[in-house]
Amino acid sequence: MGSTTKLQIANLALSLIGAKNLTTFGETTTEEGKRVNATYAFVRDEVLMEHPWSFAQKRVSLVDMTRTEQDDWVTATTYIVDDIVYDPTNAKYYKCLVAHTAAAKFATDLTAVNWVLYTDWVTSTVYAKGDKIYNSGIEYACLVNHTSAALFATDLSSVYWVATELVEDMDDTLIAVFYLPTDFLKVNSISDIDTTYQLLGNRLLADTTALSIRYTYSNDDPTLYSPMFVTALATRLAYEICFNLTQSAPKAENVLAMYETMALPRAMAADSTQGSAEDVNMNEWESSRL
Repeated sequence: MGSTTKLQIANLALSLIGAKNLTTFGETTTEEGKRVNATYAFVRDEVLMEHPWSFAQKRVSLVDMTRTEQDDWVTATTYIVDDIVYDPTNAKYYKCLVAHTAAAKFATDLTAVNWVLYTDWVTSTVYAKGDKIYNSGIEYACLVNHTSAALFATDLSSVYWVATELVEDMDDTLIAVFYLPTDFLKVNSISDIDTTYQLLGNRLLADTTALSIRYTYSNDDPTLYSPMFVTALATRLAYEICFNLTQSAPKAENVLAMYETMALPRAMAADSTQGSAEDVNMNEWESSRL
């Protein structure tokens, strides 16, 4: 770990295949620059996912973003003040203003001002991670402890909130949807080993409503990389760009073999000595929540 730069990693990769070095990382005026620029990010993440690297781990209590169950509005039904219903026609929540029996159409009750769009987000208010609110009839889960701004749109653009979602599980064993951090790459351990979970796109579904994980994140700071990881990443990058720059399949195969049999195993072995084997400790997880 030290002062490694992306430019140094890119040039090490280019040197391994006998290609010209770059003067600036991210430039696209040369063929070498174009290839590196097009492949660096996804190659980096691939190598990060190969092993739970000590410099690319985070712990987090996941935010439950499961949509709160609310009954659909039903015609000829008696409602009282403050009842909450969901109108599937426009996919919004409403709060009852006047005790009444529902008409044949929800639009009729709206015209009679029996319902109001459910909005309870408030400006200049302290919200905690995991809180749920409605705004413009849509339910949101809080992602970050914060004090609300003057406009909800401001907080939304700051990624303080995410719209809640329904659980989509065919066998009904998974009951909660959790938000995965934007830098998430791979789950390495969970707070409860008995938990059943499934990754679905950029969400995690589980059979519990409280879950913490240790995960590999997309660490884009090369100054945190170990020297052997730098070599492994450069070697893997060299393989990815080799054929396009050299038109030599045998050379590309040799670079891949170097990565798989030497660079990656050596980096993994070195990184594995940076601490003792880690077991999930429930007390530790509970402390992290607090």
